[in-house]
Amino acid sequence: MPVEVARKLRELSVGAVLRKARDVIGVVPQPMDQRCAPLTSLSAHAISPEVDLEESLDANPFLLSGPVSASDIHVSFQEPRVRTLVLVVDTSLSMTGPKLALTAVALAVVLLQFPQYRIGIVAFENVPTVIQDPAQAFSLKEVIERFLDVPGEGYTDLEAALKSALVFGSGGGPGRSATLLLTDGKYTAGRDPCYLAPQFHTLSIVKMGHDRASNDFCERLAVAGRGEIRRLAEIEELPPMMYSLVKALFRG
Repeated sequence: MPVEVARKLRELSVGAVLRKARDVIGVVPQPMDQRCAPLTSLSAHAISPEVDLEESLDANPFLLSGPVSASDIHVSFQEPRVRTLVLVVDTSLSMTGPKLALTAVALAVVLLQFPQYRIGIVAFENVPTVIQDPAQAFSLKEVIERFLDVPGEGYTDLEAALKSALVFGSGGGPGRSATLLLTDGKYTAGRDPCYLAPQFHTLSIVKMGHDRASNDFCERLAVAGRGEIRRLAEIEELPPMMYSLVKALFRG
């Protein structure tokens, strides 16, 4: 295929993925956390700061009867919610064609809905490929392009994928963290990876496909990872499921 034609097809594919993702989520509200801090340590990202007299008096009961400094004044404010989310995604031969495209839509939904999160993405088949490190800042278009460029291979090494994701998903860094695995529950290379699950802060599973033989394995993995499991019968349900699941993982 000529390079120019391939480039155009890739642009069309990425554009279609992003349009579909925006259709799923509609207007994107920014998740916020409510915080309170002394005026002297007010965050540069603080939104709608207001003096909190109750907190100020709790910190200094003599506030109204003596000299007042900036450190005595406590301020309530909102701040964009920061979390670390690692998505581990099967891209083996069972995930080619429409399945891969809809998985790309699901990733775009998460990236659009939670732009301030530190999001890592690991795609895996024979070997894991880090699409995005949580510390990186690729554009949404770049992330989807990188994901669609991962070649689908025949084997599925889930152990290697979770080892790669563990670097990002063990709970290090500020804020809460969660790891979400998209899999059909089958692995054809490496060992049973359940021994890795307790090392994650939380490890939740989206179990794709109708194969009941892998249900028990996915259950064991989610329990060991202190996460939850959702079963996906039809791939078309993946984008809205991802949208609701990520919100549920960080609720509150």
